[in-house]
Amino acid sequence: MGELLFGNEEIYIIVYCFILLWINLDYLKEYKKIKNTLSDISSEEDLEINPESLSLVFLDLLFNFFRRWLLYILAVLITGNVFVVIVSVLLFFLGLYDVLYNYSLAKLKKSNLKFYLAGLDTIYVSIFVFYLFLS
Repeated sequence: MGELLFGNEEIYIIVYCFILLWINLDYLKEYKKIKNTLSDISSEEDLEINPESLSLVFLDLLFNFFRRWLLYILAVLITGNVFVVIVSVLLFFLGLYDVLYNYSLAKLKKSNLKFYLAGLDTIYVSIFVFYLFLS
């Protein structure tokens, strides 16, 4: 079992990247529907959960770690490129800002940052997968 896991790390990273691509492309495809659904919600009282709760922020941080930040860490460690470090840090702070600032319904309705982050992540993941295939 150990020889199946060790030595095949790139395959697991590529599978992880394709899962991320699928999630991001699905989000980009459904973005207008999501925005329309958000605009149909009149107030935060209509929601069953409090969007400002600490547990929801923690879940959002955890989700962003597996959706974005883990890949940034892997890309920096695998490539060792300064440009990749700069782009990864920039995308990390944009994602962190989005999680910590766009927590209320009113801010979510106005902000397009999640859309732009999904687009940038799609490009980032695509370039990283291309790099892995070439190396």
